[in-house]
Amino acid sequence: MPIFVSGYSLRAISKYYDQQDQSGLDKVCHLANHLHTFILAKLHNVFFALYFATIASRSPSPAALSQSSYGSFGSVEELHIRVDKDCGVSESTPLLAATQRFNKSAAIATSSSPSSTEAQILSKDCFNWCSVAFLLMCASALGLAIYLLWRQTQMPDFGYRLSLVEHDVWSEVNLQGQGTPLNPHKIFSVFFTHTESEECSEDCPAVLHNMQSSFPGELPYNFLIAGDCLVFEARGWRYESSYSKNLPLNSSLVIAFVGDFNRKPPSNCQLKAAEALILECLKRRKLQPDYKLFVIGNHAEALQQELKNWPHYCVHKGIE
Repeated sequence: MPIFVSGYSLRAISKYYDQQDQSGLDKVCHLANHLHTFILAKLHNVFFALYFATIASRSPSPAALSQSSYGSFGSVEELHIRVDKDCGVSESTPLLAATQRFNKSAAIATSSSPSSTEAQILSKDCFNWCSVAFLLMCASALGLAIYLLWRQTQMPDFGYRLSLVEHDVWSEVNLQGQGTPLNPHKIFSVFFTHTESEECSEDCPAVLHNMQSSFPGELPYNFLIAGDCLVFEARGWRYESSYSKNLPLNSSLVIAFVGDFNRKPPSNCQLKAAEALILECLKRRKLQPDYKLFVIGNHAEALQQELKNWPHYCVHKGIE
């Protein structure tokens, strides 16, 4: 069965995917890969240094080599030395006595200063402690990076992720200079309403374009939540809504569910998208934490029944 898609939908989908930013999960994976490469490079250098330190510690020192050579020379008892008779020795005097005197004199000479073996042990211990400290530093840095990534990606999970379609992706109305700018530090109210129009579960940009034909400019809402669970930016966080002059438009956001919700409430995914949108407003600091939530409109009883149990809910206002 052929599927027909309107030109508005094709243009909206194309612009949406062309301008879609890299998702938060891709950013986390990209940063994790960089950290993984950095840590591996540092550990490779540490293991390389430890390998050569192990080889150096196993090789005999020059002092040990000299002592072993002297020991092997002194152990040959058949060697004799020819000396003068005035010294009290004859040519049958073994060389062992001479080597013993040499060893005694060498011991006396070296007793006043630290031996080379002790210096090597001290330097080896120092190197080992430096290596351990560096490894602990790398492990601490890795743990801190993982913790910060975890804190950055944590959000209260309502079972739905926000899918925001920006204004320039779906709408051809130019907002530049056509609205009063919003001050995000003064937004303390969120007003929910409905469009009292036809609902949509697909081809929602076409439905929104039909609604735009009834207004001289952009739709009088900051955001719209459609039946396909996408959130469409109308005036967004940049400009005040023009929904009603009876509202404090300079300190509020107006969010509309696309459809008529007098007798039945919005779908579950629309409600989850609304929760995710409020969280995004708080995350971007476009809404103050102590905000108040209202439901407006004279024909929104079912919507009011759904939202009256939400946090920060205040009252239902019958504003036309």
